[in-house]
Amino acid sequence: MKENQSRDRRIVRTRSMICDAFLVILNKKTYDEISIVDIADQANINRSTFYAHFIDKEDLLQKMIAEQIDMLKESIRGVTDSTRFAPSFTTPDPVFLTLFEHASRHDPFYRVMLLRTSAGVFRSQLNEVIREGFFVRLSRLDLEQKLQVPLDILLDYVSFSTSGIMVKWLSDNKVYSPHHMALQLTRMALIGVYSSMGASGQA
Repeated sequence: MKENQSRDRRIVRTRSMICDAFLVILNKKTYDEISIVDIADQANINRSTFYAHFIDKEDLLQKMIAEQIDMLKESIRGVTDSTRFAPSFTTPDPVFLTLFEHASRHDPFYRVMLLRTSAGVFRSQLNEVIREGFFVRLSRLDLEQKLQVPLDILLDYVSFSTSGIMVKWLSDNKVYSPHHMALQLTRMALIGVYSSMGASGQA
């Protein structure tokens, strides 16, 4: 049993080293420029060790993305399942807060995936996670019959605008805290874009 646990820890540690090395190199080179030798050298392992864990760099990239997406989904599922949300001007929506806290905790990954060459691959999946989270939120609030715009457009607006704000937040080196970002997005969602500008109108 102890031998198996020790082996499992070594596997996790080695995979983590490979992933960390890949992120470091992605900050210096484009995805297409990176070789397995580059990753192995950065991780201080040999190529056979890399191939014992991943088929190629595409397999590595896809598994890294899948792991982060799964963790994010689980975190959002936790707040949508466990909290009864009531929109508030003073309290951030738990979904927004979870998104920005997760991005902050995993900053090197998000920074590379949203600001570097693999942005399209990851961002499309991130948008789907955001979309799903707010669809669940909408379903729990039972507001579908009161929608003022088509549901698909509403969910696309929320997901694309949120991921876009996240990209800008990261590119600005997270000048605001995750809590502050989540609260501002909650306020804009609550009162609307035009009211946030100080304008008003009639339906």
